Amino acid sequence: MQKKETVSKIGGKNWVTIILLGLAGQIAWNVENSWFNTFVYDTITPDPKPIAWMVAISAITATITTLVMGTYSDRVGKRRPFIFFGYILWGVSTILFPTTAFIKTTSLAVVMVIIADTVMTFLGSTANDAAFNAWTTDISDESNRGKLSAVITILPLLAALIGSALSGVLIDQLGYFPFFFALGAIVSISGLVGGIMLKDSPGLKKQEQKEGNFLLHILNVFKPQSLKKHKEMFLVFAALCLFSIGFQVFLPYQMIYMNNYLGLSKTLTGALVAIPILISMVLAVPAGKLADKGHSQTLALAAPIVSFLGFVLLSFARESYQLVLTGSLVFIGFVVLLSCLGAWIKNLMPRESRGQFEGVRMIFNVAIPMVIGPAIGSFLISRYGIPTVINGEPGFIPTPILLQVTAIVSATCLVPLYLLYRGRKTGSFGKAGVQRGA
Repeated sequence: MQKKETVSKIGGKNWVTIILLGLAGQIAWNVENSWFNTFVYDTITPDPKPIAWMVAISAITATITTLVMGTYSDRVGKRRPFIFFGYILWGVSTILFPTTAFIKTTSLAVVMVIIADTVMTFLGSTANDAAFNAWTTDISDESNRGKLSAVITILPLLAALIGSALSGVLIDQLGYFPFFFALGAIVSISGLVGGIMLKDSPGLKKQEQKEGNFLLHILNVFKPQSLKKHKEMFLVFAALCLFSIGFQVFLPYQMIYMNNYLGLSKTLTGALVAIPILISMVLAVPAGKLADKGHSQTLALAAPIVSFLGFVLLSFARESYQLVLTGSLVFIGFVVLLSCLGAWIKNLMPRESRGQFEGVRMIFNVAIPMVIGPAIGSFLISRYGIPTVINGEPGFIPTPILLQVTAIVSATCLVPLYLLYRGRKTGSFGKAGVQRGA
């Protein structure tokens, strides 16, 4: 049983750093998840397969990077250098990304855009997924991780709000190049300022090398005894994985669907995505507070049902008000579930291996979902999409079946959530798993 951990209050300076670095990082990830794909569709090819490849390779890169660099930051007992230099270089790589459009041969352009996205992902995952996320766990404890997780859950939504509302306008008015330059500059400047403000937790110490070489240290977490020891955490990971697979069936093609199937401008698309995000954000902090008070199991079971209904109804929505109302249901379920699961995972993480377990989380939250989900979406678009030709390149326009399949797949997370609920009721996880906020 892990000894209960107590740290001082997070403090105003740390909160500012969390919001600055967290928001800048999530703006970058939001743009990669939405507008990178639209950029490829608009400027290189409307074939959905390269988008699926790009998303999958990026996800695998992010996971391996987080696992390796997170473990390395545990061993050296430092997060700050990875955050400081990682953010600055992340911004630079984002600025350079649209230069791939200068390549006139489609097949070569596809290869180069995947390479450029992979480099950007490596830098972003080192800075944000591995070091920054582990640092937020370092400076918190079980009394405030529900609130912290709620704020961290809000940040990608706020980033999506900014990214959706402003990105469409900037792209429509200025084009992709000024847009990516502005985005990269924001990330680099935020890393410079936030990296200067940030201090490593006093409790973070360099590890004694008792577990063999670096590779063995990484692989130890997947041993049967480790899986058994952390079975509750891996069930939470499984719930997160299934929910995320469902979301990734539709998410990479969301803007393409709204622009091309519904016929909306990028500016209007951004606004119609931003409003539901804003509505759902209002619920994030209250959900986190309820998680801190021990209500996360009930919230976690209800949230996927809300998202399921939202996706089904969204597939039939055509008018702006319908898109806003149904989209709000989707994002409310998303916010509540991720707030609960985020706090749950942080409370179960072994303090000596937080960076490493951030990498394990990425396997279930990023790698598996972003390989399987977009591949399902690409198949559905190719099989049931509307044939089209853009800039002389043949392709397909996504149709509402994407949303309906997303609803079904994401709802499968209720199976591990029920097993977690039953395990808590029967005490099968033991005392170590019963933590406040989980």
